[in-house]
Amino acid sequence: MRKGRCCALLALILLVGTISLPWWITPKQIEQTVNYFLAPDYSVQLADNGRINTQGFSLSRLQVNSEKCTLADLHNIQLEGWLSPHLVVEKAVVDYACIQAMPSTYDKTPIKLTALFATIPTFEMQIKQFQLSKASDLVPPLFQDILNADISATANRHGDQFQLNLSAQNDKGFTLQHQSTLFPQDNQFIWQGTLHYQAEENQAYQSHFTVQLNDEIQQLQPKGEIALSWQNPHFSVNHGEASLSWEGENGVIKAQDLTRNSPLLDVPFIFTQNGLDISWGTFYWIFDGYQPIKGFFGLSLHTPQKGWLPLGIDTNIIVQTFGEYGKGEIVISGENGEIGGGEKQDQIRFNLKTRGDLRYNNTVAHTNLTYHLGGTFDAPLLRFNSGSIFKMDNQHQGSNIHLRLPLDNVQITQYGLDGRLLATLQGNTAQFSNIDLTLDGQADEFIAGIKTVFELQDPQQKLQNKEKKVNNRWDWTIKGKAYWHTLKTPINLQGVGFWQGHYIELNQLTASSNKVNTNGVSMAPLSLQLKDRLRWDYEKSHIRGLLQAKTDWIAFDYGGRFNKPVFGVGIDGEGIGRFNVAGDLKAGPLGPIDLLARYENQTLTGEISWKKQSAKVFQSLFPQQWGWLIHNGYIKGTSNFNIDHKGITMNGNVQLYSAGLSFPNGEIEDLDIRFPVNYQNNVLQNSAKNPIKVSVRNMRKGALFLNNAAFSLSGTYPNFQAKPLTLSNVRIGLFGGELTLDKLNFPQDEIATVKLHHIDLSQVMAMAQYQQVHLTGRMNATLPFWLNHPACLICNGRLQQSDKMRIKLDDEVVNGLKKGGWTESVMVDLLKEMELEEAYAGLNLAANGQMNLHATIKGFNVNTPTHHPITLNYHHQENMFELWNMIDYGAQFEQNLQYRLYQRLEHEKTP
Repeated sequence: MRKGRCCALLALILLVGTISLPWWITPKQIEQTVNYFLAPDYSVQLADNGRINTQGFSLSRLQVNSEKCTLADLHNIQLEGWLSPHLVVEKAVVDYACIQAMPSTYDKTPIKLTALFATIPTFEMQIKQFQLSKASDLVPPLFQDILNADISATANRHGDQFQLNLSAQNDKGFTLQHQSTLFPQDNQFIWQGTLHYQAEENQAYQSHFTVQLNDEIQQLQPKGEIALSWQNPHFSVNHGEASLSWEGENGVIKAQDLTRNSPLLDVPFIFTQNGLDISWGTFYWIFDGYQPIKGFFGLSLHTPQKGWLPLGIDTNIIVQTFGEYGKGEIVISGENGEIGGGEKQDQIRFNLKTRGDLRYNNTVAHTNLTYHLGGTFDAPLLRFNSGSIFKMDNQHQGSNIHLRLPLDNVQITQYGLDGRLLATLQGNTAQFSNIDLTLDGQADEFIAGIKTVFELQDPQQKLQNKEKKVNNRWDWTIKGKAYWHTLKTPINLQGVGFWQGHYIELNQLTASSNKVNTNGVSMAPLSLQLKDRLRWDYEKSHIRGLLQAKTDWIAFDYGGRFNKPVFGVGIDGEGIGRFNVAGDLKAGPLGPIDLLARYENQTLTGEISWKKQSAKVFQSLFPQQWGWLIHNGYIKGTSNFNIDHKGITMNGNVQLYSAGLSFPNGEIEDLDIRFPVNYQNNVLQNSAKNPIKVSVRNMRKGALFLNNAAFSLSGTYPNFQAKPLTLSNVRIGLFGGELTLDKLNFPQDEIATVKLHHIDLSQVMAMAQYQQVHLTGRMNATLPFWLNHPACLICNGRLQQSDKMRIKLDDEVVNGLKKGGWTESVMVDLLKEMELEEAYAGLNLAANGQMNLHATIKGFNVNTPTHHPITLNYHHQENMFELWNMIDYGAQFEQNLQYRLYQRLEHEKTP
């Protein structure tokens, strides 16, 4: 401050002396005269080509120098009139660094306004272009545009008024306008004026002030008021106003949020004999748009017996926050602090304590900190004492997270944090419990991405240059464990990474689990590995990485399994909450099944696609004990999916076609399955309009041969009474005819009916291997049935002739029956070869396999010329399950032998 007054007085003496000299004096004589009166370390230098006459003078250049540098450099100076001069300077450059280097030993005489007014004549002065060089450290970053703007100034004195006007602007919309007037009033002086500053189109600041000044300006000014209003969308308070007013010893600072019409500051203060006291000021803040913060603070500033510095300071600050879990309160206190000490009067020394809780919604921060604030104004230093700790609890429905951050001996400099940073995360979430995660490492000039805080130490806005010079890095290892609810297994992880500048990088990561058993699926221990670095550049909004998950096997409770599945996935996006996913799943020969997805708003949405592949990749899904072998066929599919906190949703289609397989007692040819996938909330569901469709060209099981089979499946799985699985539109080629079934629910809730159409009885007899009786012709059947019914499996079934039928007994049977006697001989002659005109039967089949058949047959003997009608009533009982086992045994033996040959051939094909 003294340096500034010395410079101002020097410029004033030079101006007054120059205007007062006679017109016949040369520039060099003026220079010599002025330098004679200046202190030894200062001088002025005038250009030789100056012109002086009775009208005034012109000078191309004037310099004011100190011992080591040029304080001011004026170009193209024009003066008109000697008694009431009008001075015009085209360009004036003032070196702020040179002003800072000026010694203060010459500034012993107090500056008085009456003396200045007596010295300065009536005049007008205009500086068309003004520049303050080397002043980046003087101007805060917010006002850096002023230094690069076109600045002009005018000053004049008319009568008792001294006026100053200043304007600055550039081509980017920046403008600054200042007007102020200084005048005497009632043996004192009044200084009043306005300031308008607009940094950008939507940023504006306005100020007006009125200050009553003492004659000696170093003394406390008796009265004043300064008001400021602002509009800036980048501020937490977009539109507000503040005021500073005082009268005598008492004053007050106030601020208001004009958008919300709420107070920000109300700080009364008192000027004491050796400083300033704030007993209890109040501040308010609506953080994040709705979170209220209220605070109180007391402050005592006291000056030494002589001079202004060092400035002693005592303070107490109470901050209150209000959240879902009540009110939080934190206290910051310190005594016997000192600011401005040391030889250069730039040192800081202050011991502080911070205790209490801060609450934000459902987050509570616990602080117990003791620390020392030291260093200098240019290089402040904050060091935490041993035992300092910061803790934070966050509670949501279904989650409870605890963060612990010891700060022992960590120090904060103008460049960032130095020391060991150890962060521990514990708690539970909806997906994980028993979380215990630790980040431990060394911080080196680390700013944790909080550039605005450290930018206060860099008013030249050269933070990017500083970042290139400082490390700004935290190297850490990560280690932890948790229990994964979905897979019902504990997991462990460890890795290595760092946070440097504006990006976080994880370059090593391994995670593993125990064996997994859940929902009908079991897996060998899972492992996750980082295959390429995971890097998040949060400033450029970019994250990328490559991970791989694998296990030795995935087994299903029914016996099928995948062998050595591997899932590789790459991520690329804007951040940890918004990124794209691309990957594929392989399991031995199975795959790849491709994945493309997007993670955003805690939801993963995308598509799974499965290109055409041999159906043999499904071989491992058939348990070995089943003995099924896949020979040919293809599979392909695609599905959209959505995964969020509600679960998994999938919609798509999987298709298996032209598949052929064999099993120990049968085989299937040309199996086609069209499987629309509609999966939601752990349920598969297909409507009747879009069912699963299955078709088979040929199928053999034991003695039974089927062809051209087709059916549909719709409904819900897992299925239950209210939401059954429905089999419908069943058509199967059987014994030269057809079997149909309209509808069957699982579980069955009503009787269903199987219908047989035009069944060839000769094929039935051939399958049954009856040699004694030859039966030809066709018949229909209607067989109502109820699975698992305690009374009957087939209930009141009916069989009916549909075409000509003929029955013939074998000669061996005929001869055997004739040996029974005359009656039997007559009967056998009538029945040994008959053509049936009408045949029908009633059939019931019990749950244990016992069949009851009541038949009525009408026909004639084809070997008698009279063709007399014959009517027979027939009743038959037999266990059909035992009969089927007898019939099927030979066919199964034959097909088992054929299966073993297939199995050997498949084994020989496998490399």
